[in-house]
Amino acid sequence: TEIVGVDVSMRALTIASRRLKLDRMGERQADRVTLRQGSLTYTDKRLTGYDAAVLSEVIEHLDLPRLPALEYAVFGAARPGTVLVTTPNVEYNVRWETLPAGYVRHGDHRFEWTRAEFRDWAGQVAERHGYTVRYVPVGPDDPEVGPPTQMAVFTRADTTTTTTTTTTTEKKKEAEAA
Repeated sequence: TEIVGVDVSMRALTIASRRLKLDRMGERQADRVTLRQGSLTYTDKRLTGYDAAVLSEVIEHLDLPRLPALEYAVFGAARPGTVLVTTPNVEYNVRWETLPAGYVRHGDHRFEWTRAEFRDWAGQVAERHGYTVRYVPVGPDDPEVGPPTQMAVFTRADTTTTTTTTTTTEKKKEAEAA
């Protein structure tokens, strides 16, 4: 198992290295962990071939016009089998007593989405890149405003599923023609 962490900030990578205590890990374990400076808005051949990618509280730090670049780099170029994306649920912000109305949770957030906005974006991404998507609440699921954090679990459609779908479609066409 190999774990790769990516961030645009060298400072963030240094902090991650300290928190993970990479300098104190045994050589075998430390060799499995790599921290790389990079941006998920650019394709990076070093990020292809992985089973999974986790974008935990990442997308809201991008300007909205940069999301298509991230979408292509992750779902179009790297194409991991599974992608987890979490982001704040703006509807839940009314439950944070210290957060003034109309404000986002972190000064660097460029946006925060409602559940409907997140589902719309995730559904379109899945459709464009051959993934299925399911949604999972993170934290208590408030009946009025939903959970504090929302997660989309993307699973890449495999060749078997595609072949089965094609075969089923072909059989329907043959049956209609008969």
